[in-house]
Amino acid sequence: MPEDETITFEYVRKVQREEFREARLSKLPDGFYRKVKDYLEEKRKLLKKKEDRSSSLEAINIQRLLEDVFNRRETKIINHALITARTDIPPPNLTEEEKEFFESIVDSLKSRRNNVLYKLFKKREELEKVKFLDSIEEFVGIDLKKYGPFNKGDVSRIPIDNAELLIKAKKAKAYQGG
Repeated sequence: MPEDETITFEYVRKVQREEFREARLSKLPDGFYRKVKDYLEEKRKLLKKKEDRSSSLEAINIQRLLEDVFNRRETKIINHALITARTDIPPPNLTEEEKEFFESIVDSLKSRRNNVLYKLFKKREELEKVKFLDSIEEFVGIDLKKYGPFNKGDVSRIPIDNAELLIKAKKAKAYQGG
């Protein structure tokens, strides 16, 4: 789409058809949403000056088209955000208004991945050094390996999740020594 395209009903319909046909986000001119808003405001001003049924219908139809364009782009942005959260490859053709929305979704998805998936696998591999405050019988750690038995004062490396539970129960404490 040309950057300097004048906003008309036909132009918005052309954008809507392209969003419908393409799986990717179509290229919109800079300031598209602002230009469309200005166009609609002009249509509304004309309607107030005179009772023009064709202008009224055109304003209603262009609003429907714009809502369809918005909804389609929103869906594509959400799908692209999921891909970007996994691959760090952003989609082309986001408008300035859409970038903030896109980035907030990607941040949310990455945060969720880090808080659930990454921790699940990472913590199984990480061990924490603890000093036992009580004797502990042999147990199976979160990594499904056997640990212990431990006597009061023993120092050992155990899975972080198990260490956190034992520390919370005051059966061990984090150990920083050599």
